[in-house]
Amino acid sequence: MLDQIVWKDNPRYTRLRHYAALTTRSCFRSFTVEGRENLPKDGAVMLGPNHCAAFMDPMTVLAGTDRAVGFGARSDVFANPKTRSLLYWMRILPIARERNGLQEVTKNYEIFDEIVECMGHGLAFCLFSEGRHRAERGMLPVKKGIFRVAKQAVDTLDMPVYVVPMGLDYEHFFRTQCRAAVRIGEPIDVGAFFAARPGMPEGDVYRELCAELQERDLALIGRIPERRHDRIALRILVSLLLLPLFAVCAAGGILIWLPHLIIMSRIKDKAWYHSVRFLLHLIFPLFWPFDIGFGRILGYWQDLFEDLKGKKAE
Repeated sequence: MLDQIVWKDNPRYTRLRHYAALTTRSCFRSFTVEGRENLPKDGAVMLGPNHCAAFMDPMTVLAGTDRAVGFGARSDVFANPKTRSLLYWMRILPIARERNGLQEVTKNYEIFDEIVECMGHGLAFCLFSEGRHRAERGMLPVKKGIFRVAKQAVDTLDMPVYVVPMGLDYEHFFRTQCRAAVRIGEPIDVGAFFAARPGMPEGDVYRELCAELQERDLALIGRIPERRHDRIALRILVSLLLLPLFAVCAAGGILIWLPHLIIMSRIKDKAWYHSVRFLLHLIFPLFWPFDIGFGRILGYWQDLFEDLKGKKAE
């Protein structure tokens, strides 16, 4: 039996979700959402975004959809009972991977039943279809797990079942206060997709669905406009004028940027860059203004330095 009924309304979770969405936006210079009208108003909904920034990605999904969403996460992080209880409260369910062994993988059937029940009660559910994250443009091959759950929902629920493509787009993976965008694509009606291919082996249909989702996700990323590279002399002058303000922001935001620097120096997986910043913002909201100023001025100087290097190379 699962620890909690994940889909039930929880006012405390709702308040935390809104705070998490606000915190997510505080981590970026700009945060835009496109295509929210593509989220189905009827039926069961699964979200299938790309996965490139560890824990930051689900937070970006929450901020971009502005609704309650359940998530799947690798099952090994649920080993501690207190952590497990907290994750269930946050509507995160364990998904075992093949590397965890057959005994663990078989537990997925119970989790899939719970996901379908959540979707039947109106909770959108997000599975990162690549199976793991990497801080790079593009996508790894889409795994069929998301569509196996969707097909189970088609066979179980008396309603349409949609998998919605989503593109999570970050201007930089390893710089704070960059631009971020969430783009929501046109949904795939999984029941209709199967119905349009009578007699086709189920495995072949899954392969077509995986290719379709990957193609749609890829079309939604890599579209943040390039910044301007001109007005070098003026920008050098402004950069000098920003020095006193930067000193103030660095001093005021030290409880965020310094722990972030220390933690990231000890983490091998650098895809956690935005995630660690988010968690520190979550803990220290009073220091947001200082850290935002610190990050934006630092980014301004980094852009200027890159442009100066580019002009020198010419």
